[in-house]
Amino acid sequence: MKYFISLLALGDNLISLSLLKQLDKKVKILGTKHTKNIIELIGANDKFDLEIVFDDIPAFYDIAKQGILQSIKDFFTFIKYIKKNNIQEIVFEKKDFRSSLVSLFTNIKIYYPNNLNLKVYNNRQELISTVYRQSLDMKSYLLTIDKPKIIVINPLTRVELRNIKHNHLKHIIDTLKSSGYEIYLIDIENRYIEFESKVQHYLTNTTLDDVRQLIEKCDLYIGGDSFLIHLAYYLKRNYFILFYRDNDNFLPPNVYDDFYIKAHKCNDFEKELNNKFKNIGLIK
Repeated sequence: MKYFISLLALGDNLISLSLLKQLDKKVKILGTKHTKNIIELIGANDKFDLEIVFDDIPAFYDIAKQGILQSIKDFFTFIKYIKKNNIQEIVFEKKDFRSSLVSLFTNIKIYYPNNLNLKVYNNRQELISTVYRQSLDMKSYLLTIDKPKIIVINPLTRVELRNIKHNHLKHIIDTLKSSGYEIYLIDIENRYIEFESKVQHYLTNTTLDDVRQLIEKCDLYIGGDSFLIHLAYYLKRNYFILFYRDNDNFLPPNVYDDFYIKAHKCNDFEKELNNKFKNIGLIK
């Protein structure tokens, strides 16, 4: 029996689980409490047999934040779990030194992507299709804005570097306000409180389900390079991404140039953003 390993961040969870959900068999998963939350979010409890190994992302996938010692501890917790439960086959989302070490310490059969050059969505599709011997549909759709009214913005990401900068957010909000949009600003860490009076809805206490409902009802979701972009794609909603580092491999399959901006490469952020907003029909 194969176990799919889902120990990474929310975005990775969603990409993999949305594809695994299409399989005509129940899938065994070793994951975290985040995995459980995403399974519930996409209404797929009946599609998976989840065993929670860690509460959060294990340190060996989060070394920079949690450190080497915790990484070693979590790694051997994982090895012990595999041996104790007599697990014989596992599927990793990526091939790296972690999968090699697991192979070394357990001698079990391990599957992982063969083509590491593919973008993440294509990589996961190929991996899951090959391992589970079933073709999968990427379920793409056209990003198109028609008579937009409601905009949802979430400037926060899991990584500080990828959060939308305050001056960039100010320009976005001022631009959208001048065009009469109803703006929802999600700020669960209260980092952008200076914008509370500038938007119609300033939200600091939202659950995953709340955010899902907001994205489902909005005409455009704007965010940093993070999980909620992948949720917007899963829900087949319009989205616009702000990048602060090159991370093209995680672009959803249907995106094209006017629906994202690489802010760290802009000579004139405001001018370039306005041009993209005009091109997609958001402003005149």
